[in-house]
Formats: sequence, structure tokens, C-alpha cells
Amino acid sequence: MGQKSRKPVEGLTLVELMVVLAVMGVLVSAALPSMREGFADRRVAMVARDVVSLFRRARYMSLAYGRAHQVVYANDSGTGLTNDAWAFETRRGTGGACSLTTYENGSFDLDNLDCGGNWRCVDFLYGNTYDTDASDNELVRVDGWDASTFCYEAGSNNQVFIDTALYSNWQTGTARAGFGFVVYREVGGNAFGVARKVLVPMGTGTPRILQ
Repeated sequence: MGQKSRKPVEGLTLVELMVVLAVMGVLVSAALPSMREGFADRRVAMVARDVVSLFRRARYMSLAYGRAHQVVYANDSGTGLTNDAWAFETRRGTGGACSLTTYENGSFDLDNLDCGGNWRCVDFLYGNTYDTDASDNELVRVDGWDASTFCYEAGSNNQVFIDTALYSNWQTGTARAGFGFVVYREVGGNAFGVARKVLVPMGTGTPRILQ
């Protein structure tokens, strides 16, 4: 019997493989900037969702514990924050009403990741959690009324503003719908990319992202 002839094994030559790898490298390099922007904008969306979740938890806890829950917001525009561009803390009151006596002597620390060691602090959200590189000039900001305080009364599920300055500036018909925060990237001190708007409604409305 004659021997069967073997077919040569087909594949890429070394030169062809190098050409394929070079083309792939060019494509990946071209796609990196848009991918980086996509990840950065996704981080903005994540912060907006976390802000909404913080307010929703405060609302639910006011019902579950039968005590008023106060959400304190501050940003670094003259409020004394040193490590964060913005911060939120939720404090549990001693009673069910959104009154100042419910929170008397309830100090808070918006510049400390352990809520400042205050037993009233039950939830928090800080800007440096989302700062992936503290050495660069890019961060995610949450801008709203400077040093605002919100409160969910126990049982009623009604959210009210108890900050005097905030309340006095929100007396128009459209403003009574709620309070807004803007979440965006800041690069080199300037707003950049896609922004998200968060609405914290008055009364029994549910906090949500508008865009």
C-alpha cells in the first residue's frame, strides 16, 4: 500500500501574527479615550444613585424606628470640609418630630468616615469614596444648597426642610415640588461630561434621578 500524503497544517505566519497584533493595538489605543470617558460618566451615575438611596433609607428608617431621621448635606464652598468635596450624613433623632429639640446636642462630623463617632449618625456618603486618584485634578461633585438639612418625620413619611435659609428661599410654587442636587464630573476646576439631576421631593414623593 502506498503512503497517504499529509496535508500541510494551515495557520498564521509570524509576520501575519505581528500584523494582526499591531492592528489590534491601534484599535485598542483609539478606543481607550472613549472607554475612559464612559467609565467616568458611569461613576457620576453611580453617585447619583447613591444619593437617591441615602434619602430613601432615611425615609424608610423614620418609619421603621418611629424616630425622625435628619439628612445633613454640606459641600466644600465655605463649610469647612477639608477631605471631601461634599458629604452627607443621616442622624437618628430622639423623638418622632422634625423639631430642633429632637436633635439638640447632636453634633455631626461631615469630614470623618466613621460619622465622627456620634451614635446618632446611622448613614453617610462622602466624596472621597469616589475619588479614584487623589493626586489628579478630577473628582465627582454633588452640588446643592450649601449646608442644607432635611428631615423625615416618623409615621407621617413627610420630608421637610428644617434649614431656615433653605426654607425661606423655596417659597415659590415650582420650588415646593422639591429640592435638587446636580451630580457631575469636575476636571481642573471645570464641569465636564454628562451631569445627573437628583430630585428630593417635598411630602411623600420618592427621591429619584431626573436625567
